[in-house]
Amino acid sequence: MRAFLRSCCVVLLTLCAILGLPSVKGAYGKESETTYETAETVASGDRVTRFLVLGRDRAAGLTDSIFVVAINETEKRASILQIPRDTYANYTENNYKKLNGALSALGERGVKELLSEALGVRLDYFVILDLSCLRQTVNAIGGVEVDVPQDMEYSDPAQGLQIRLSAGKHRLNGEEAEQFVRYRSGYVNADLGRLDAQKLFLQAFARQCKSVSPTRLLQAACMVLTKVQTDIGLPDAIRVVEILRACDTDDIPMATMAGEAVRGTSGAWYYCVNREGACRAVNEYLMPKQELAVSDFDPHALFDRRENEKFHQIYIAPDNSSAG
Repeated sequence: MRAFLRSCCVVLLTLCAILGLPSVKGAYGKESETTYETAETVASGDRVTRFLVLGRDRAAGLTDSIFVVAINETEKRASILQIPRDTYANYTENNYKKLNGALSALGERGVKELLSEALGVRLDYFVILDLSCLRQTVNAIGGVEVDVPQDMEYSDPAQGLQIRLSAGKHRLNGEEAEQFVRYRSGYVNADLGRLDAQKLFLQAFARQCKSVSPTRLLQAACMVLTKVQTDIGLPDAIRVVEILRACDTDDIPMATMAGEAVRGTSGAWYYCVNREGACRAVNEYLMPKQELAVSDFDPHALFDRRENEKFHQIYIAPDNSSAG
């Protein structure tokens, strides 16, 4: 029983730490109104369940982090695809067309359906976490040791955000961990640098989870559940945890959806998706055995902006890179 609790809590807390961010309170275990089956059998014969994991900034109401977690139930593997929050997406008639505004505009189920169609794969459930979840969880497990890659300083009084971390190895407490995963202003590649930092933090968080007692992990997990909003029902949640406890939590591959950062005509920065590269990443991380054709990815050109030549050329460019 102790081993079972430990495995379940490591999985739960690790998946929560993938996001490390933001702020919507809700109820865990709310029954889904969606008519999806609980797992999809793809052409390879593998059964796959996918979660859309979101985090929302309490001050601005925007989604700071967007991830898709795929659980291959047949092969007992999990993988993660990150979608940059500044991704251009034509989901509204309003001028603001960054993907981080879709949750506020469309609601939880709306953004899940939008991305299911755009990515060409079914997203079964959504998970939204409260920002305070990160602070409390990190403190509950005794902090997380991270090698901070550079000095980090940033102040935003409007958000109540003050970041001050020095480069080097530190055991970050909850407040410092939040600073680490939210920092982006000093990175050369801004939001992409923050995505890399979140990967680094996740690895460190998983290591720390393995070093603490099952009782402490269970207490932290119970606290996390009060901060989670999701449409998965309890029976399916238990089934997924059973699958995840058989996965190797030390080896959860992560990739960022292919694309390029570019400045729009207004001066705002956007992340422009490369269709071929993004489709390859979906195949590798969300669809076993390379099943999805490029023509099935983004069928309505949600991520394209034809009237902007720079955006459009990035979207249609041949994919010459590798995922990750």
